[in-house]
Amino acid sequence: MNPRPTPPIIAVLAVLALAVLPLATPADSVKEFEITASRFEFQPEKIEVQEGDRVKLTLRSADTKHGLAIAELNVKVKIPKGGAPVTTEFVASQPGTFVIKCSEYCGPGHKKMLGTLVVAPKGGQ
Repeated sequence: MNPRPTPPIIAVLAVLALAVLPLATPADSVKEFEITASRFEFQPEKIEVQEGDRVKLTLRSADTKHGLAIAELNVKVKIPKGGAPVTTEFVASQPGTFVIKCSEYCGPGHKKMLGTLVVAPKGGQ
């Protein structure tokens, strides 16, 4: 039979556990966006984040199959027709303005199906 820890031991263990856990900061939070793909646009068309942000995209199609790709950040995901959500996560690892493209052929306006990801540099400069 194991003896139960006394309350002072529990308090010490709790303090030690908190001492080794990093404190969450706003930079550690996930920036979440819901994007709807339809012929031939993304809504919203523009996403803005800060360098170093973790970005989570929840993607849905309003009509046929689509894809979302941001080449410079190695992001590529297929969006099935039917409206079922698909998620992808990535870190906005570098500042700049990046083109979001549809990566699955979706009809004659496919090449014009573009969006923009704006990643502001750390410190807002």
